[in-house]
Amino acid sequence: MTRQANKWLVLCVTALGALFSTINASSIAIANPVLAAEFSLTQNDVQWVTTLYLIIVTALTLLAGRIGDRIGSNRVYITGLVVFTLGSLACSLAGTLVLLLIGRSVQAIGAAMVLATGMGLVSSVFPPQQRGMGIGLMVLMVGLGNTIGPPLGGFILANGSWPLIFFINVPMGVVSVALAIAWLRFTGRPQRDKEPLDLLGSVLLAALIAALIVSMNGRFAGSIWFLAVVVLLLPLFIIVERRHTAPLLDFVLLRNRRFSIGNLITLFSYSAMMAVSFQLPFFLQDIWHLSVDVAGFLMMVMALSMGITAPLAGILSDRVGALRVMPPALVLSVVAQALALFFVPEPSLPLFIVYMALIGCGMGILNTPNNSEVMAAAGREKSGYASGFVAANRNLAFCLGTAVSAGLFSLMSGAGTLVGAAAPDVGQLLSAFKGIALLALVLTTASALLSIYLLLRERHSPTKPDSSTPAGPDSSNEPRG
Repeated sequence: MTRQANKWLVLCVTALGALFSTINASSIAIANPVLAAEFSLTQNDVQWVTTLYLIIVTALTLLAGRIGDRIGSNRVYITGLVVFTLGSLACSLAGTLVLLLIGRSVQAIGAAMVLATGMGLVSSVFPPQQRGMGIGLMVLMVGLGNTIGPPLGGFILANGSWPLIFFINVPMGVVSVALAIAWLRFTGRPQRDKEPLDLLGSVLLAALIAALIVSMNGRFAGSIWFLAVVVLLLPLFIIVERRHTAPLLDFVLLRNRRFSIGNLITLFSYSAMMAVSFQLPFFLQDIWHLSVDVAGFLMMVMALSMGITAPLAGILSDRVGALRVMPPALVLSVVAQALALFFVPEPSLPLFIVYMALIGCGMGILNTPNNSEVMAAAGREKSGYASGFVAANRNLAFCLGTAVSAGLFSLMSGAGTLVGAAAPDVGQLLSAFKGIALLALVLTTASALLSIYLLLRERHSPTKPDSSTPAGPDSSNEPRG
């Protein structure tokens, strides 16, 4: 290898990391009932195996992105792979719930490092005219991991024990670390920033997210009072960020409308997708009374269609411009969310398959150009921070979508959970699901309107600087995708 990093080798390493981390995340969902039985937990309690992981990842990705800009994104990425692998090993050896949660916390720290820097590494080695293709292939690996995870987890649980779901990450992690050390040597060079890290901001952000999630999911008595904690912590967090010389929130970058609106589109669209996705397994089994294996097969349609369309969308966005691809993608998602309002108590598999395929295609086509636009708006010198911000924002959407979905369902159905409910009222459950689908429709429509605004603004802008130009707060100087 020359002193110039090989973009395809960098893509291979980061794609492998994205693949095995998403396989892990998607396979754990199917293991939750097994974990509940193993540790004598209620379903509400076992959710913290996932929720704790998401909170830590969301809270630390911005900090990890900052560290990547300072010491080199490649170093943070490799360290993250090592930490994630060690956390997976700890989870596989856990004999109590406390040890499992500790292992999941270690996993989350490593995942935050990987997620914060992976996209930035790809963005930094691909030229602007190929950035969409590179990011699209990354999204393809995410879709592939989400497709493989559920059936792989089911196979492992049917033929072995739950620790194997975590242990399978260990050999994959060792291979990924070895390849990363060999192939990421000349990528993600440090910016030599000597500003102090915003550790207090990271702690406040973690507390803020945790309080927000608990207040929304409705699983704890008096959880609504956590909103008061959110109200108190939010201004304190902003004050701390304003006074810090190197805050987690880059206010200059956030004033860039292309960057901030692109991240709003991500927040709304992913929250909508997760709000519905969280309920779909319960919908299929408790309302349509389908078997677990049939439900698992149907759930694969979304991830599979997302994985297929993402790289194609990347190539298309490189040719015609990212902003021209995003509105049609979100229109597909709007149509899909509207279809859910027509579900009836009797199974209609063709309609459901079309519904899942449209959601997957819409999100697959959206993700690549939207991520490409956000990374272009940040510029190369802030690619590490932008990658971390995108990852944190996406995980925040996962947290919010899941929490709002659970809380809204509990409120509308009058039940804390679908699982184990005695003789459920199918009509009431269906109405609750449609209420969540309506919320998803509103969020997706808002994302579509924001994407149309960005497209119209580009068409009326007198200047179109190169996408590799660093972004500033002045909207007239923002790079074009």
